[in-house]
Amino acid sequence: MATRSYRDGYRKLQTTDAPRRVAFDVLTQVSRDGAYANLALTKALRQIRREEHFDARDAAFTSELVHGTLRAQGRLDWVIQRFLTRDITQTDPMVIDLLRMGTYQLLDMRVPDHAAVSTTVDLARQHLTEGPTRMVNAVLRSITREDRDDLDSQINAIEDPDERLGVQTSHPTWIVRAIEDALVAHGYDAQEVGAVLLGNNDAPLVTLVARPGLVDPADVADEAEDILQTRVAPGAVSEYAVILEHGDPALLPSVRSGLAGAQDEGSQLAAIIAAQAPIEGNDRLWLDLCAGPGGKASLLGALGASRGAELIANEMHTHRARLIERATRQLSNVHVVAGDGRSFGGQTSQWAPGDFDRVIVDAPCTGMGSLRRRPESRWRRQPEDLNDLVTLQRELLTRAIELVRPGGTVTYITCSPHRAETRDQVEHVLNTLPVELVDTVALAQRLSAEPLDIPDSAGYVSGSHSGRTLQLWNHRMGTDDMFVAVLVKL
Repeated sequence: MATRSYRDGYRKLQTTDAPRRVAFDVLTQVSRDGAYANLALTKALRQIRREEHFDARDAAFTSELVHGTLRAQGRLDWVIQRFLTRDITQTDPMVIDLLRMGTYQLLDMRVPDHAAVSTTVDLARQHLTEGPTRMVNAVLRSITREDRDDLDSQINAIEDPDERLGVQTSHPTWIVRAIEDALVAHGYDAQEVGAVLLGNNDAPLVTLVARPGLVDPADVADEAEDILQTRVAPGAVSEYAVILEHGDPALLPSVRSGLAGAQDEGSQLAAIIAAQAPIEGNDRLWLDLCAGPGGKASLLGALGASRGAELIANEMHTHRARLIERATRQLSNVHVVAGDGRSFGGQTSQWAPGDFDRVIVDAPCTGMGSLRRRPESRWRRQPEDLNDLVTLQRELLTRAIELVRPGGTVTYITCSPHRAETRDQVEHVLNTLPVELVDTVALAQRLSAEPLDIPDSAGYVSGSHSGRTLQLWNHRMGTDDMFVAVLVKL
């Protein structure tokens, strides 16, 4: 009876397709260890480039396989479940990761069926025993025999419209409903929900910020063209933005030195609004109450430096405080401290309520506005997560209003459009605390590099006579779904 030798196993390990091997390893880290796909993938690609030949096409294939599989997970699971004898949630996670990446290649990538199946089964043989490997092979071969139009017809026949849209666009049903509600709450048409969800599945371009006073956007663009061999474009929302078609920004000297950094245009505009909102009287002491990991703080600090303003960047977690220090290392006017924002300015602090001219609350949130950048998060969040987050957001916003002086501004920011995290929070403080809402939409239109696609009816909330909140949407502006509201302390 023939047996396989260790040499045979080593040969199989060596010949396993490298891009798929890396993709599977990253997907396993995401599902098993809770890793962030973008961080795990970047680390994996850098490592394999040091160890073996791995060119740009390999890296692009790996990136598409990882992010595409995560974005399409809901629809992939619906397809896979039809060929399993047990619920997908009760199946070995490693088997499911292999089935998802194999099914994604079959349905959504221009990979020949035989290649998608054989390479996935090779990976299964490397990591699984014989029984599970046979199951991976059988399920994938069954999918190859399915008519694609018939699969689409079966999805289109799902009775519940929100569930159907969730499968079609690979979103949990609760997120579909939450975005529909958010569109209406912010003054948009609920029928735009499909465009928002599809926008979450578009791979975002790399966006850099050229920190004002440190480096010019044109110089960053030239550097990216020369080093990354990529096409570049100016931002449409932020005058400091540089858009890259592709490439690793960490390879740029301006990014490595802290003169520039990776930052979505919506995030940039939020920081610009916080720094430029009209204010009477002193404008010397600013506070970023939840500053980690430092993207907005570095842009705020750069904008404040030209006006002689100091920025206190507070972060509760010390490891994130260190990230802020690194991001702002070129800015002598930024001072990083670590503490709970809800009790900032207490008796043992050198600052007290009423000390600050501007306070920024970039509140912890569900992250529903950045699903295109972190596709795995749509499968990790649950509706119950809102309860603790909404309470935390309200406590932080309340403390920010206490810390700012009369006439000063508080800018409330979330990377989520969810009504409970945005409009409802603003309405609460308008009805209970001495603040007034600024017309944040008009302010954003004035500060944006190009006109924003916002209907005149958007942004109004109860409790405000003329102020409006700003909600950016990916399908309209090409940014993350960022919410911004500027409040003035009375």
